[in-house]
Amino acid sequence: MLRRYFFALLSFCLLALGFSACLSDHCDSTVTYVQWNPVTVDLTQLRQTTKMEAPRPLKSPGKIYYYEGHLIINEYQEGLHIFDNRDPKAPIPLSFIPIPGNVDMAVRNNILYADSWTDLVMFDIGQPATPQFVGRVENAFPNFGTTAENKVIVAYKPTNVTQDMQPCDENRNGIINGNGGGIWVRREFANAAQDSRGGAKVPSPGGNVVGIGGSTARFTITDNHLYTVDRYSLRVFDLKTATKPAMVNTVSIGWDIETIFPYQDKLFIGGESGMHIYDASNPEKPAFLSNFTHARACDPVVAQGDRAYVTLRSGGPCVGTSNQLDVLDISTITKPILIKTYPMHNPIGLSIDGETLMICENDKGLKVFNAKDDNNIDKNMLEHVKDFHAFDVILLDDETAMVTGKNGIYQFDYRNPKNLKRLSIINIAR
Repeated sequence: MLRRYFFALLSFCLLALGFSACLSDHCDSTVTYVQWNPVTVDLTQLRQTTKMEAPRPLKSPGKIYYYEGHLIINEYQEGLHIFDNRDPKAPIPLSFIPIPGNVDMAVRNNILYADSWTDLVMFDIGQPATPQFVGRVENAFPNFGTTAENKVIVAYKPTNVTQDMQPCDENRNGIINGNGGGIWVRREFANAAQDSRGGAKVPSPGGNVVGIGGSTARFTITDNHLYTVDRYSLRVFDLKTATKPAMVNTVSIGWDIETIFPYQDKLFIGGESGMHIYDASNPEKPAFLSNFTHARACDPVVAQGDRAYVTLRSGGPCVGTSNQLDVLDISTITKPILIKTYPMHNPIGLSIDGETLMICENDKGLKVFNAKDDNNIDKNMLEHVKDFHAFDVILLDDETAMVTGKNGIYQFDYRNPKNLKRLSIINIAR
């Protein structure tokens, strides 16, 4: 009997070892993660008096904005360059406004509104060569909490990490704690946590003068109100007292919001899973009208007349695979209808002016289409500028196209959309 038990036990052990070996065969010895380390800010230092600077070289340009003959360029998370652009053939650098954590901006009646990590800051740019700080709204935007040192976590910075793992570590496919206060996330999910921050020409029935932003904007102004979007919500600021804006409403939209584009009394909001349309006829209480759902992808949107144009792209923060242009019928604003989808390369920003539609296709440059025929836009490409990376575009007064690119800011005369004429380039310092 002992012999029978011995063989039974031996068989069980061999089976267990074999099973363990099988499991081990399906486990890698190393895994690659994106570790998100917290970026912290000392609010006392953040809120020190801002000292204006002379023009500095452009190094890491972000979004652009046009206001009354002046071009404003974001230096990513550092501040804003102001150029005299009344002659787009020869833009003149005037000043630099240092703003920690800045990404977005909008201007109304010479008051520039910009984000500074958690705060909203205001500058008088009536004399753009000598801007003046005029106000701050503290804690206007969300943060990620505080550290033990009482610093505010304003963002998470990604770092690729490759680590040896114990065989079949139960945490290898999930989210695990890092050693430096960071978070480790599987590579395929990591980009979803990135923040893509980023108007348009806005009607001003009250006689206010406002500027023009690009399709990737997260700030926009309509008459007496500033609208901003973060990943989850739409925030409304009353600008009746220009240097003391009051946040009057926060509207929950979703968890993947990217951009905002105003058209007439509507707000078109782009998200990674769809376009949302809000009625802003009561400006302090934007009301949901409809949405258009699409595959997960980065999603700027612009509108004109009874059409909306949406680009979807893969890569970046959105973990999507679609690269296309969607043309939507919004004549019934509560029921957007897809007219046609056009395959694209990797479209990012876009702009529409009359029948002229411009789309930035990243490393494939800038494409210009006649968009009159909804069903044949691809057959009506007018121009393709291939020799630069294009990210976003603003069209001005049937004449000048401003384009952000990998190597700088480009301006074109598009009065003949079949033959764009390059006017100038503001180069990035190397």
